[in-house]
Amino acid sequence: MSKRKNTINRRKNLDQANTESPNIPSQEAVAVVEVTPLPVAGSSSSEQVPIAETIIDEAEEAGVEGTEQGEEPVAGVEEVQEQAQPSERREIVKSASLVMLGNLGSSLLGMARQIVVAGAGAAVSGPFTAALAPAQKFNDFLINGSISGALIPTFNDYAAPEKREELRRIVFTIVNLILLITIVSSIAFLFLAPWLFNTFLTSGYTAADKELTIRYAQIIFFSLMGLGPFAVLLSALYALKEFGWPAFATASYHLGIIIGAAVGSLIGGHFFGAYGIAFGVLLGVGGEIALLIPGMSNQHFRYKFVLDLKHPALRRILMLYAPIAFSYLVTSALAFFDLHLATVAPCAMWVQGLKDCGTSDVSAMSFATTLIQFPQGLVGAALSFAVLPTLTAHAREGQMERFKDTLLLGFRLGLLLMIPAAAGLIILRTPIISVIFEHHNFVPQQVTLTALALQYYAYQLPFIAIDQLLIAAFYARKNTIIPVVIGVVSILGYLAVALPFWQTWGMPTLALANTVQNALHAVILLVLLRMAIGSLHVRKMLPTVAKILLATALMVGVTWGLLTLLEQVKVLSTGFIGQLAILVVAGGLGAAVYFGGVLVLKVEEVRLLKGAVLAKLGKK
Repeated sequence: MSKRKNTINRRKNLDQANTESPNIPSQEAVAVVEVTPLPVAGSSSSEQVPIAETIIDEAEEAGVEGTEQGEEPVAGVEEVQEQAQPSERREIVKSASLVMLGNLGSSLLGMARQIVVAGAGAAVSGPFTAALAPAQKFNDFLINGSISGALIPTFNDYAAPEKREELRRIVFTIVNLILLITIVSSIAFLFLAPWLFNTFLTSGYTAADKELTIRYAQIIFFSLMGLGPFAVLLSALYALKEFGWPAFATASYHLGIIIGAAVGSLIGGHFFGAYGIAFGVLLGVGGEIALLIPGMSNQHFRYKFVLDLKHPALRRILMLYAPIAFSYLVTSALAFFDLHLATVAPCAMWVQGLKDCGTSDVSAMSFATTLIQFPQGLVGAALSFAVLPTLTAHAREGQMERFKDTLLLGFRLGLLLMIPAAAGLIILRTPIISVIFEHHNFVPQQVTLTALALQYYAYQLPFIAIDQLLIAAFYARKNTIIPVVIGVVSILGYLAVALPFWQTWGMPTLALANTVQNALHAVILLVLLRMAIGSLHVRKMLPTVAKILLATALMVGVTWGLLTLLEQVKVLSTGFIGQLAILVVAGGLGAAVYFGGVLVLKVEEVRLLKGAVLAKLGKK
């Protein structure tokens, strides 16, 4: 018995020695098995132990007992990886599916919000969209950009139950620090906003549009006092693998804007009703934080008044985030430059009859971006958040083959949904825009302009799915520098398209330039990751990609044929009902052909997604 037990202990010690990183505090992880949480019977949800440790402990106990009975104990340990890996795959898909469902709800409300904004006309949507930019970019720079690259990987190192109190101290130190910074910044922006918008951001707007934009922006900037702490708490809950409430919390942001716009339109110019849509942003942010409270309660994660600026975790976060922050400074400057070009660009040559191309261009880009962010958030962001804790654990433990397998699973899941999404948006762009946005003050010329923007943005969707997973892979390896450097380099792709052509082609050039930028980023990261960790075994996923492309080609053929046929029917060629009928028939049958195709071709990832979604809905 003693000999067998010593054999197990030597194996554990050897594995720990091989996988421990000198830059990361030692973890109480055993061997090379993924640490997927498993609730302990009779304990709260916050009292969790790694499933791998549970399996190994049980295997050791069984082994010791078996030795006394003349049985071999080592076999139980050797089977651990085989038992944990299928469970890990299911856990990744289930977590991604839950985040996808939450993002779906948020995206639907985001779409409803954009419909409300679009219905107000370019005179409101243009200033409101421009007014959001400074607050969004400052939030990205200050904290939001650090979620994947610095906060989740660092918080994950303190996610064990015995370190929960220390994690709480770290999290609320950051929350309190961010709150102080945003209070000061919001007050300072009251005085900075007039100069910023008048001299650069909206220099192509009329005086009245500039004035409304400035008032909106001054109100909206105060939302950072909630958005910053929200991002930190969201990261903590994701690191603890609490995906439920956080996945749905972001929907509140859009709901607040809808309520603000509705109330503002009802009271009109009385009681600051003209600014209702801006005050709605503040309402939405308050709702976001409120929806995190149940998740925090599940994890026994109460607020703590603390400001421990000397904690080593803060230094680690700053070291990880410094290159990302630099990247956000560069990309924010590019975004502001993009906004400036949109306000001064000539009207697109394909669109006639627009009086104010500046506000119309900005609105078109915003509405098209919303449609692109629908699959991007539903698929790309959900997958990257879901696989990041697992990739981080594999990287920490030195399990590079399982790291690669997890990454390839993410690639296949992302392409399964992103390739048909891009094709569908491109083919059905006009009926989609018409049905969703062509109401009230949204004129037909804006439909054409927004459809053009959507077409040129949509080409990047498959690249985005791969790109976000690659960024997560670098972040999991505690490498935030390479994605940042490549982010700066890929800006050259944007400039190579935008600068020569924006004065002739107008706004659509800016959308195409953005697509080139993001596609270039994904391609370069893929090459560099292969150089860093060796072959990613991409060839293993080629049969799956071929099946996806074949099913997409069938979908495109059916959808395009039906669209061409139905547009010849006079009663369907115009009006909301006609466009809706075209969209439902052509889009619905096209989607059915695609999913039928991938099922017939036996694409495994479809079954994984189906099982995960049914499980989360309680039907399996």
